[in-house]
Amino acid sequence: MYPPPPPPLPAGRRLLPWPVPHRPPPDFFFEMDYRRTHSLVQFLADEGAIPTPEEEETREQVIRELKKIVTDWAKAVACEERVPPRRVTATVLTYGSYTLGAHGPESDIDALCVGPCIANLPHHFFAVLRQILKCRPEVSGLQTVENAKVPLMRFRFSGISVDLTYAQLPVLDAVQAINTSSPQYLRKLDSRSWKSLSGVRVNEQIVQLVPDQEKFQVLLRCIKLWARRRGLHCHLLGFFAGIHLAILAAYVCQRFPNATANGLFTMFFEIFAHWPWHIPVDLHGQQTNCTRSDGCLMPIVMPCSPPELCASNMTEGTFRKIREELMRGYVLTKDLGSHDFEWAWIFEPFPYSTTYEQFLRIALCAPTSEELHDWTGWVKSRFPYLILKLEDNGIECDPNSSQEVDHTVIKPNIVYHWGLIPQSDTLLDSSSLKEDFMKYVINDVYGKVKCTNSELTLSIVGASELPKSMYNDSFYSRHLHQYGVGYQAADDCWSTIG
Repeated sequence: MYPPPPPPLPAGRRLLPWPVPHRPPPDFFFEMDYRRTHSLVQFLADEGAIPTPEEEETREQVIRELKKIVTDWAKAVACEERVPPRRVTATVLTYGSYTLGAHGPESDIDALCVGPCIANLPHHFFAVLRQILKCRPEVSGLQTVENAKVPLMRFRFSGISVDLTYAQLPVLDAVQAINTSSPQYLRKLDSRSWKSLSGVRVNEQIVQLVPDQEKFQVLLRCIKLWARRRGLHCHLLGFFAGIHLAILAAYVCQRFPNATANGLFTMFFEIFAHWPWHIPVDLHGQQTNCTRSDGCLMPIVMPCSPPELCASNMTEGTFRKIREELMRGYVLTKDLGSHDFEWAWIFEPFPYSTTYEQFLRIALCAPTSEELHDWTGWVKSRFPYLILKLEDNGIECDPNSSQEVDHTVIKPNIVYHWGLIPQSDTLLDSSSLKEDFMKYVINDVYGKVKCTNSELTLSIVGASELPKSMYNDSFYSRHLHQYGVGYQAADDCWSTIG
């Protein structure tokens, strides 16, 4: 990854004065920037990071259907509560990468169900609406995460993954009142509805603060693909959430409004590889009180009023990996004059199998696929506790979000492998760790019900025991020549950058 150090001088040799190299003309750097931008946009297209028109139409159809379902649900709630149905409305708003125009074919749709005051979260959302969705033939893999900071339902609709949260407005006509920035309604929201609405409010602000939407969208696609490939993209595991990446991308676009896609991506690494993280990243340039003692290892301010810090599960270990990967990106992109530069280096999948010697194997098992979906969602929501518990025992980890299947087990199952980084000679007792973690998983009635027929196993395995799918076959190293700075992209790629 990193360039090797120069060879040592032979004994007795003196270092002679070196002639000052000729500085390339400005046109050279302009041409290199132009070529890198072309090859970067082509790389995104070839890697499938840009949805096709057909895929876009499918997403739009999913959102239209969800709005119809929620509208009918509101009428059903009105009848149940003996309120005239014509007075009660509800709708669905989208936010996240889809609304920002930076989603990929595999991206989920972040959606917010905005309901009336008579529709509560436990019964009307998690029971009534859930049952309606469950009966739809287009819906599969439905699971609920009820005790999270932002409760949600997660499912696939016509093959598209959807995360649906809920906000209860203090009015009957939620559609008319859905000005998400109105202080009149925001003051009356409960804390969960406030958090759910934050995504929509932040999206609106980002769109207004970014000087060039197309450049922002290309940059955010690049950052998201990089984060996915390098294992930095799962919020539950202590890494970036989508909102973190969107704000960091918007910050770079604000600072360099006239830069190309290559220039923006390069500056992303240069800025944040050297960022003093006791200072929050803020699109409004305001001072925000946040110190490391508050747990804000990488403080990023949401651009809404009043300003709030983005929620984060980051730990010392995951923070360290993020900084290492930012520095790696900076080292690989800083030399604009390099002729042998390859974008595939930046996006090469993280080599877990050759980086770590030991792994924590987390196996989840349930009688049916539906129960496994539910069990997995519940356990994953508890993963931040497990990561902190490992660090308390003197072991940092690199939690890999990839899911494997153990084909030697008959029941439906999912297996995770987390790289272990011991900070001392402390030995990890997997039995004790499992016992402590299970107490947290079933610390309420909801958790106890979910684990009735489901299983969780923790064990320590060596790199040689990993499934073959986790071994990187160096695909990119065999195809690097395609994305060099001299690679000629299609003519229409440049129009994407503006």
